[in-house]
Amino acid sequence: MTRLVAVSFILFAVSTGAAAQTVERSSLTDVFEDANVAASRGDYTKAVSGYRTLVDAGVRDPDVFFNLGTAFAQAGDYPRAILNYERALDLRPNDDAAESNLRNAEQLLEERRAEAEGEATIQRRSSIGDAVYRSFTEDALAYLLLLANLCFFSCLAWAWRSRRRSASLMGALVIAGGILVFSAVGLGVKAGMFRDGPRAVALGDRVALREGPDQRAKVRGEARGGDRAEVVAVDDDFVKLRVVSGLEGWAPASAVGLVDLDEGLH
Repeated sequence: MTRLVAVSFILFAVSTGAAAQTVERSSLTDVFEDANVAASRGDYTKAVSGYRTLVDAGVRDPDVFFNLGTAFAQAGDYPRAILNYERALDLRPNDDAAESNLRNAEQLLEERRAEAEGEATIQRRSSIGDAVYRSFTEDALAYLLLLANLCFFSCLAWAWRSRRRSASLMGALVIAGGILVFSAVGLGVKAGMFRDGPRAVALGDRVALREGPDQRAKVRGEARGGDRAEVVAVDDDFVKLRVVSGLEGWAPASAVGLVDLDEGLH
């Protein structure tokens, strides 16, 4: 777990409970390694508990989310496996292993559902922007934006000083401008400017979407485990989801998981 090496000897404290005492006695690396050992022995319940301890302590590491997703997948909980592979890819785009495992978890979930119910599909992407910019990190887009800005305005300055309008100079301006717009839009997508709320994944096999934040409210439809959605409103212990199909409805907050845990539910 590369990013945890630097904090391997930091102890983190939790106020109460048996889990807090365990964490106080162990370093982050110890918790991670214990979870890895449990997973290698097939004790996925213990492995999940260990990885979740790290996540609950504020660790945001793609290796932790990848291993947590794998533990859930091995235990047959594919919606939670999908959620954690999405989290890993959000932190480390272009991770071939996470991408492959995500697709495998989706396929296994679809096959299991199809065996029980007939044809079944998962609603995957919440927006075109998320799909287009999935393989780019925010840092990469920021550097690209900086370089495009430098190139674009350098070309403008050169054109102004030389009073020349050569085809090659105009071509460079068009290319630099296109890259500038692409990277700027990408940063906006990564920052969630074009979304109405945090990205989420439905965790229950059938998550009823109701007309209001009440279990007695009329059901408008449902989201299936693994479906992608956006949280567009919050009311106490309920969230209003918008799934990829456009259907909206209220569901218990416990029935969904956020891809970016640090966004929170406001």
